Amino acid sequence: MPRYKIADIVFETNHIYAYTPALCKNYLYDGDAPSEFSVEITRDDIAAERGKEGAEGFPDAYLESLALFRKLCEYALKEREGIIFHSSALAVDGKAYLFTAPSGTGKSTHSRLWREMLGDKVVMINDDKPIVRFVDGDFYVYGTPWNGKHRLDTNCRVKIAAICEIKRGEKNSIEKITPREMLPVVLNQTLRPGEVAEMDKYLSIVDRLLKSVGLYRLHCNISREAAELSYGVMSKGDNNEN
Repeated sequence: MPRYKIADIVFETNHIYAYTPALCKNYLYDGDAPSEFSVEITRDDIAAERGKEGAEGFPDAYLESLALFRKLCEYALKEREGIIFHSSALAVDGKAYLFTAPSGTGKSTHSRLWREMLGDKVVMINDDKPIVRFVDGDFYVYGTPWNGKHRLDTNCRVKIAAICEIKRGEKNSIEKITPREMLPVVLNQTLRPGEVAEMDKYLSIVDRLLKSVGLYRLHCNISREAAELSYGVMSKGDNNEN
């Protein structure tokens, strides 16, 4: 079976369809580290994905990739202090910034404005489903192949500097917020475990994350000025308004 390394987790898995190996090709691993676990995707796994809300109409090949993603997420939480965080994650000067919001709010658009503004300084880590892990006392964000409709990701890890909730607004403004204010946002944008036994571990990771990085709320329109404001404030750890 082919082997992959995603979020510094080496594993092997089978493929029924060609879609998943094509999706994960940039994460193939041929190094010497042993596989931590083995994933066998079955047609029952694909059927289980089809039974989830919003999965109607998707082809089996795509659902196979989601089944693999789910099993990787479960292992990351149980064994490697990792969670999936629905966000657009990018890096500038070796620092990662995660923009999160409900789908359709504009997090991918705001990330695009950063790329247009900062050019080659920006590394697009993942535009949809990065993995966040606690490693050696710090939180890092990792690229994954599950990268959203724009297919933007890089196979890398970067230490997290800040998380920013995006809200639409006519006037651009940004403020620091508390872990208590950010908690419901993160809970709504992370994949929570299905097993009660893993919930304490999940909540502990989220709690430590929110106490370890800068937390912001950005009200913005779709403009370069909004990107200039958020970058200027978040890269310095300041508050500002425009």
